[in-house]
Amino acid sequence: MIRDTFQRTVILGCVVVAAIASLLPTVFRENFPKSWPTKPIAMGLDISGGVHLVYGVKSQEAVKSRLQSMTSNIRSKLREGKIAVASSAVGADNTVQLTLLSDASAERAKAVVAEVAPELSFATQQADMGRATLVFSISAQAAQKIEHDAIEQAVETLRNRVDQFGVAEPLIQRAGENRIILQMPGVSDVNAVKKVVGSVAKLEFKFVSRGDAEGYGTQVLRDKMGQAVVVENQTQLTGDAVADARVGFDQNGQVDISLSLNSAGAKDFARITSENVGRELAIILDGIVYMHPVIRTAITNGQASITGGFTTDEARQVKIVLKAGALPAPLEVLEERTVGPTLGLESVKKGLLAMAVGFGAISLFMVVYYAKSGLVAVGTLILNFILMVAALSLFGATLTLPGLAGLALTIGMAVDSNVIIFERIRDEIRNGVSRDLAVHTGFDKAFGAIFDSNITTLLAGAVLYYFGTGAIRGFAVTLSVGIATTLFCAVFVARLCFDHFQLKGKDGLSI
Repeated sequence: MIRDTFQRTVILGCVVVAAIASLLPTVFRENFPKSWPTKPIAMGLDISGGVHLVYGVKSQEAVKSRLQSMTSNIRSKLREGKIAVASSAVGADNTVQLTLLSDASAERAKAVVAEVAPELSFATQQADMGRATLVFSISAQAAQKIEHDAIEQAVETLRNRVDQFGVAEPLIQRAGENRIILQMPGVSDVNAVKKVVGSVAKLEFKFVSRGDAEGYGTQVLRDKMGQAVVVENQTQLTGDAVADARVGFDQNGQVDISLSLNSAGAKDFARITSENVGRELAIILDGIVYMHPVIRTAITNGQASITGGFTTDEARQVKIVLKAGALPAPLEVLEERTVGPTLGLESVKKGLLAMAVGFGAISLFMVVYYAKSGLVAVGTLILNFILMVAALSLFGATLTLPGLAGLALTIGMAVDSNVIIFERIRDEIRNGVSRDLAVHTGFDKAFGAIFDSNITTLLAGAVLYYFGTGAIRGFAVTLSVGIATTLFCAVFVARLCFDHFQLKGKDGLSI
């Protein structure tokens, strides 16, 4: 028994030390090393205030973008196979049209399309003056999958951008079919958030048209000064080839963004620049031509740069979105609001006051009714609260108003376990059982009832977490963590206290 008690004491000591270590960053929030394993408990949007945005994903644009990428790959493959293409286009009905210079190569072209883009199926073929126009379509299932993947990718891209934005504990989650909820506690500048987080950041390299678009077609874009720039429709390179982006200054002292390309991008860039010396290559970001320098020589080191009158803040924002990756589809702000912390802080104060009053009333009752055994119950309640908060810090949870409600509810429920155990022990002692046997029997018999009641509550919390969102999940997490700490404190810690101290008195419950 002594050895067993000693081992349990060591376990309790380790748990308490770990809990205190987990809470240190929260207690010393401003002056604590960032390398500590746990992070401070973050305050939710309803407590600290911040930005709340609801984005709508234009997932249909992702399908169009994917078809344009397919078309570019198909043309490159056809060129390698010596199949001349007069023009190509992506239709509004999600079709791809290829016009060949000769209808004799139509069958070969179909085979190339089937190999390069198996998602496309041949629809129709038209002949006009020796030229063949092939029309391919994408199935509804494939288009739906592209749209679904675009939304999932948008969530991950937003998360990467917010992480680089430096916001602690943001909420980013999908809502409905094509909506994304973004909450950023502690941030008040909603316009800065939208500029960094919501920009598409679609980087493209296209040749400036020389008047002979070689069947690719042309489009008119604008530079930052509003001047028209005619570029070819075919994209030579995209932002997917960018491995890193840095803000610096060029030889003229202007702010620029240095790009490091990945291995595949560096190889393609070397080929593009070596084969097109003397041509102007436009660097386009979100439809705006930032620069269109003349290729003087082949660039084989995988390095490029963008200048164009950036301010330092603009360049930093562009760097963030380039490193995080481009959004697969444009986002539309459906709802935006800045939440002030005043209401949240007032509610927190009232919630903490309610918890303190409730805890004081419970403690007074337990001490008066159960004497020194009531002190054991009060001690386990205090330890229970510490362990709950430490667990939230360890898991990196965000404390919200519903989370505070979960804390208060758990503390109120936790004392029930002590009451059940104490009353069981009293019943055994009144039946003439010895003190040690009464304690042993009381804990054993009470454990079943305590476990059953808490496991049903835990199941309810699991259901709330699985089906709920946002604040409901916060409440479920707090409730579930509280159940685990309640069982530990009521059964393990309280039993250890009874084993350490001797009971005296006619009811056997005075220490």
